[in-house]
Amino acid sequence: MTLYADLDEAVDELAEKIVECAREILRRPSLSGGEAEAQRHVGGLMESLRADRVDRWEPDIEELVRHPAFVSGRSSFVGSPNVAGLWRGTGDGRSLILCSHIDVVPEGDPAEWTHPPFAGEVSDGVIYGRGASDMKATMAAMFGAIEVVRALGLKLRGDLTVLSVVEEETGSAGALSAVLRGYRADAAILPEPTGFAVCPAQQGGARFRVVVKGKSAHAGQRHLGVSAVEKTDLVRAGLVKYEAHLNEKYRTELYAHLETPFTINIGLFQSGDWFCTVPESARLEGRMAVPPGLSVKESLKNLESFILAETEKDPWLRSHPPKVEIFDTYWEPAQMRSDHPLIDLVGEAYARRTGRPPKVHGTSWGTDGRMFTEFADTPSLIFGPGVSAHCPDEFLRVDDLLEYAKMLTQIVVDWCGVD
Repeated sequence: MTLYADLDEAVDELAEKIVECAREILRRPSLSGGEAEAQRHVGGLMESLRADRVDRWEPDIEELVRHPAFVSGRSSFVGSPNVAGLWRGTGDGRSLILCSHIDVVPEGDPAEWTHPPFAGEVSDGVIYGRGASDMKATMAAMFGAIEVVRALGLKLRGDLTVLSVVEEETGSAGALSAVLRGYRADAAILPEPTGFAVCPAQQGGARFRVVVKGKSAHAGQRHLGVSAVEKTDLVRAGLVKYEAHLNEKYRTELYAHLETPFTINIGLFQSGDWFCTVPESARLEGRMAVPPGLSVKESLKNLESFILAETEKDPWLRSHPPKVEIFDTYWEPAQMRSDHPLIDLVGEAYARRTGRPPKVHGTSWGTDGRMFTEFADTPSLIFGPGVSAHCPDEFLRVDDLLEYAKMLTQIVVDWCGVD
């Protein structure tokens, strides 16, 4: 048998244990600010796999706020620890970081779920729960890969680090803290739910706000006022034109698979304070994509210019221009170089398991990978199973979890090398 066949067979022998590991992680809720119990469990798994070092720490807010990439609405990370496990190599191999975020988005209305969001239920070969796809369950594949290497008596040449970080969903503060603590490697893989697509690029995103000023008046004398709601039509026209501009100028082959790779979405709209009064203000809030090649700062400037180009057509808005700003949450884009050897190596592992080449493209969302790529000299690839996230009945197919464990085991062995 070849080494790859031995690795696959070992994963099959651990299949039940890997699935149960995923379920146990999912059974521990880990919303922002409430990650401690889940992280204690993850640290215990690292210790059970005889990591050479298990590192637990709470991100230092004073250190983080001094870094230009820090974004978070939190003023403290007490009770929200990061956890890292290190398995030292024998030398002369390439080092690798496997990074997963433990935090999840709120579950929403429980009535929308047919399986409890924090029960880790398995039904008809599918694992359900918040974090099943994004991205807690895939930690079980990471630990499965480590257990397989140990069970076969293989010794990695390069260092392997598994990171479980907090606060990815609101700006990657946990990953930034890991970088500032010194975690870096020759490359990193983040098992976000790409449906097994190999993603060397990730787009950024930013939460924006546009405030439009009007003039109040009694609804019965509407002609004496200026409706801020009506004036938002021009703002929205500017957003539509900016979205079209982004997709025309920044679409590359990595984003050819998406009909609209770079979107601008208005998620919140508020206006006025009384039904019988012409609204004197209106506020739009949303998320805009930031393509690789642009920064959030440049995107804000461009967004504002497109909005003002439209609102300049209106005499009222010309003298009362809308206020445009980025606030609260944003992710910068990132991209590893196109000829990085990890891209081909991961693609080869996928092809060995499936008999076909992988899809290679960019993500339509931001990830923690940017922190490692830009600030730790650790090129980061996004590659994972699953396709659902931020929705009721979030799920991951058991077969996909185990298939990913097999691919990841081969990737770790090929990248780090073995004695």
